[in-house]
Amino acid sequence: MALLFHLSDLHIDSASTGQRLLFDVLVETLRREKARCDATPTALVITGDVFDSSTARPRVVIPLFLDLHARIVAALGCAAPTIVLPGNHDRRWRGLVGPHRTKLFKALHDNVDPRSIYVAGCRAPFLAEVVPPSFHGLPADVVAYDSTYLPHGWVSAGGMIRQQDLLQAHAELDPDRTARPLIFLVHHHLIPTPLTDVSFIDSTGSMPRALRWLLGRVLPAIVSNADREELTMTALGAGTALSTLHTFGRAVLLLHGHKHFPTARLLRGLVEESGDILVASAGSGGKRERLHGTHDPDAVRLWPSFNVVRLEEERLTIESVSFSPKHSTRRAVRRDLATAKRRDHRWEPAAVSARMRDITKRVERDEARFVLSASRAGSAETWDYVCERTVVLSPGAKLGRYVEFVPVHVERARIRTSAWRRRIELRTDGVTRYAVADGLRRTATSLAKARGASQAFEWVGLLSRYGGSSVALALARAQAEDLAPFGSATDLGTGREWPIAVCVTSDDWCIRLEGCAPRTLLRLYWPLGG
Repeated sequence: MALLFHLSDLHIDSASTGQRLLFDVLVETLRREKARCDATPTALVITGDVFDSSTARPRVVIPLFLDLHARIVAALGCAAPTIVLPGNHDRRWRGLVGPHRTKLFKALHDNVDPRSIYVAGCRAPFLAEVVPPSFHGLPADVVAYDSTYLPHGWVSAGGMIRQQDLLQAHAELDPDRTARPLIFLVHHHLIPTPLTDVSFIDSTGSMPRALRWLLGRVLPAIVSNADREELTMTALGAGTALSTLHTFGRAVLLLHGHKHFPTARLLRGLVEESGDILVASAGSGGKRERLHGTHDPDAVRLWPSFNVVRLEEERLTIESVSFSPKHSTRRAVRRDLATAKRRDHRWEPAAVSARMRDITKRVERDEARFVLSASRAGSAETWDYVCERTVVLSPGAKLGRYVEFVPVHVERARIRTSAWRRRIELRTDGVTRYAVADGLRRTATSLAKARGASQAFEWVGLLSRYGGSSVALALARAQAEDLAPFGSATDLGTGREWPIAVCVTSDDWCIRLEGCAPRTLLRLYWPLGG
């Protein structure tokens, strides 16, 4: 069995004060994962955004990467041939603003030992490279693709996949090895990833005011959704690329990064000779991904993660491993992303559990109840509301603090607790009560003014940061009988959202999860009338 550690989006930043500690935990977590499965050969791939910005000084950040890589190899305890691709952050300032730069990655290419690190992406305008089998030693062929090549334009985090490069790579593959799977490495996603595919461009906070105004106001007025990430972050030619990979007639494992969320999907070839494509993305291995529900710098963040791919002659498994960015003593949390058997050019998937594994349960009950009321300011377009949040720890459990963040969609509302603030520290032995004035919209017209005409639903939510044995979200029916709520839960580690049946009592609409995983968002939505 071969073991492949899939890292992505390290975003090495010499100015980051907390990243050194995060990388310490990353190295220790990789050491433990290797000890759990002592497989040979072992390889490492990093699918882009090695550095946080293309304007970083090579003589400063490249030694940081080489030091991290040396520590990882030492932790793995064996030779680990490493394949590194560029990402949009390696090519543009903050990954978004041009021009397209090649200097930083070229310097990386020139400063590594090619016997242990293969740096792709330095052959533009030719974008696909067949990595020599003698280098990686895996029971598969490997193609590295530079999707970041955008020689024109000043604003984009996207990329492109060119069909001719794929065909050229196919022509260079050994025709006697077609029975082996093909591992295709790329930075950009070829299929939109959940949760992030509706996000607003999230790096504008660090931009000059004029540029923020251009991206946030002017462009969306001219081009629909120009302020959304998906418009500028996709790979042009993705559909053609997937169709072409099908025609290779091989079982393809496509590994990518870019969106910082671990996901997996299987694309079946429908023509008899077509191969299947198993697509798996890795989360960020170097950043604590901020939830898009709030821009508060202290808000809850997702744990960094990487994927572990176990590849046998006729079988593979993919597992996502999330780890605490601050505490190496905390258990890593695992999710199964995919398990499949290979039948020639087909992947035969087996069902995997959506539940996290190795969770330390510290919360017994985590509940929120919302009570709506007419606006005290007299507005017919908004609700005031009161939230009663109940947190009870498990017997013997300890928790330093539990912080509630009022969502960004009420950021202009007035929040009343013991102080006026958007961050509320919850009690962990009972009920915390806070009130928000004009925090929810009552009409579609009001919602359109506040959040854009594309919105049609209002919602209340409970973010269960630490999970719990029993987690529940309730909305009082008093004064709101005409609403028609429906419920969902979202695993914020993968973006997977699924429906939950609403229980109706004489007093409340309620949804509940037993054995809820950490960083799960429960929501009650309802449609708005005119």
